[in-house]
Amino acid sequence: MRVRRFCAGLTCGLPAILAAGCFSSDPDPGHASADGVVDDVGHVHALHPPRTRIISLIPAATETLVEMGAADRLIARTRYDEQAELEALPILSGVLEPSVEAVAHLEPDLLIMWPTGGDGGPIGQRFVQVGLQWYGAAINTLADFERHAANFGELLGIAHAADSVIAAVRRDLASAGQSWPGLVAAEIVYVVQAEPPMTVGPGTFLDSIFLAAGAVNSFRDVEGNWPSISMEQIIWRDPDFVVVPVEGYGTPRMAPGARDPSADRMADLFGWGKVPAVAAGRVVSVDASLFGRPGPRMGEAARYLAQRIHGVGERAPGGARPGPGARERRPSSPPASGR
Repeated sequence: MRVRRFCAGLTCGLPAILAAGCFSSDPDPGHASADGVVDDVGHVHALHPPRTRIISLIPAATETLVEMGAADRLIARTRYDEQAELEALPILSGVLEPSVEAVAHLEPDLLIMWPTGGDGGPIGQRFVQVGLQWYGAAINTLADFERHAANFGELLGIAHAADSVIAAVRRDLASAGQSWPGLVAAEIVYVVQAEPPMTVGPGTFLDSIFLAAGAVNSFRDVEGNWPSISMEQIIWRDPDFVVVPVEGYGTPRMAPGARDPSADRMADLFGWGKVPAVAAGRVVSVDASLFGRPGPRMGEAARYLAQRIHGVGERAPGGARPGPGARERRPSSPPASGR
């Protein structure tokens, strides 16, 4: 799939999601067994000896490992891994299709990558041929994050650190959920890709972030993790806010009533100016990296989104509407899917 940059300084969220290792798939559920831990493609990984030479091709997993205190066990990084602890590490090119020779030369004892096509495809097979058994992780949901974090803790011999990271994320999400008491949850559309439109389906880690932030996914009834949709559907659903992941200026600090830096750019894109929320300037820029990675910063993402859509102590200007009246004026069924 070709990723479209739809305007300078404003990019779709698809690159961040691909970098995070999230995609539509139906992997075998990973679980712990007496013999070791089982990844999402059915590989069994023995618990001993503890892994000390790790390559992670999934930035979300890399963040989790760093948060667990295992930065010193990582021996390479991708260009998406920008933590200060990893600056001195060699950068591997080709995150989706890494050089098998370059990875093998580093002799990792744990290689973490996403199971494209369910089994890693030709790349996964080539790693096996050179004697590297890779760990497949399809991290689409909050439960996936917790399961794989626990597995990493077992494989590294630091289960206590993994438990601490998982508990911290739960606390952070719960804290974000307590920041908007008494306010009405806002309906949002999250723009994974603007042209053609793509959004977030139900049940993903982003849905967990939305829930904690006091937001409701307008497309919670569609199938798939990252469904394609139509402009007609977006206009019909009439979200309270349009949330846009961007690269280049992170999560901007916004004064009450200030216009989001992405609002005008979204209004200039084909069809988006007809979406009432965009026309009214109810656009929320979020950091594509922060919101694109199911890792230890999910609570931070939820707190930021809650602040933007609900304000501090009161609903922000142009905030969430009570909702039912607007929906009663709509047709009995939505336009056909754009997929």
